[in-house]
Amino acid sequence: MNQPVKKTYKRKLRNYLIDPKYQLKYSFWLSFTGFMLVLLNSALFYYYIRENYELLVELSPMTNDAKAQLYRELNEIVLRLTLISVSFLTVVSALGIIMSHRTAGPLYHFRRVFELIKKGDRAARVRLRPTDDFQEVAKSFNEMMDSMGATK
Repeated sequence: MNQPVKKTYKRKLRNYLIDPKYQLKYSFWLSFTGFMLVLLNSALFYYYIRENYELLVELSPMTNDAKAQLYRELNEIVLRLTLISVSFLTVVSALGIIMSHRTAGPLYHFRRVFELIKKGDRAARVRLRPTDDFQEVAKSFNEMMDSMGATK
């Protein structure tokens, strides 16, 4: 028995960028806001920790080698926090692209339907995937088109 071959579709980055201008701007502002918050948090953290750290290290009776080791460890902590912050911003940027895909897809479909109607196809309707945003807008638009006397 031959069973039908089921095709699986893998999403690629270019498939997520339906409207690159909109989506990249969305992702940029999301990432920029995250970057500014990380920068502010890091600066405050480093300022207060460094100030208190210096006071404690300089007042403690340790050798210069032990003090240097403590400063190296402080720098290692800062480096690790920086790497975590960069990872966080990378994830936020990727999520920005993915989440904007859910709005860019319906907007792209709306534009296509508008063009069809402009060219005279009064039976054109907006049909979105169940997980897309703007479901209520699509429903209202389709009801408006139906009430204007267009046939399906």
